[in-house]
Amino acid sequence: MALVTSPHREATLESRTLYNLAVEKIKRNNFREALNHLVQALKIAPTNPVYRSYFGYCLAQVEGDFDRAIRFCKRASESRPMDPVLRVNLGRVYRLKGDNSSAHAEFLGAWRVCKGHPAAAAELTRMGVRRPPIIPFLPRSHWCNKYLGILRARLERRLLNRRSY
Repeated sequence: MALVTSPHREATLESRTLYNLAVEKIKRNNFREALNHLVQALKIAPTNPVYRSYFGYCLAQVEGDFDRAIRFCKRASESRPMDPVLRVNLGRVYRLKGDNSSAHAEFLGAWRVCKGHPAAAAELTRMGVRRPPIIPFLPRSHWCNKYLGILRARLERRLLNRRSY
């Protein structure tokens, strides 16, 4: 009796292989090659949210097309809201774009979904603890809070340098 495999099953196996290659390339900071593997994986499985999410992250890294990358990552995250990996990728794209507030919210959301998730914890640690704004009734993004926060950080660094002598 011959074993018959369907083309769909082989395509899924092929797309997983391409995805695994892409993840290895991402770990080595080779985003361009990872992007190529993900393009091929998405041709086979265009609706896979994990592939779409990693594609968005690589797109932001390679081409700097943040709006398109955010759309890919958001759609993926919305289709699987309880998947911390998808939220971490969206947060990484926000951070690359310079939107640290949105990035922090996504990393925190991923951590809340799965408190033991190493990528979410690592990204939150990398961002550091955010302090409250200097003028609490103004938004964090207001120019007064931005510049007073920069001034506070500089003064604290100088004070710490003086204490170490």
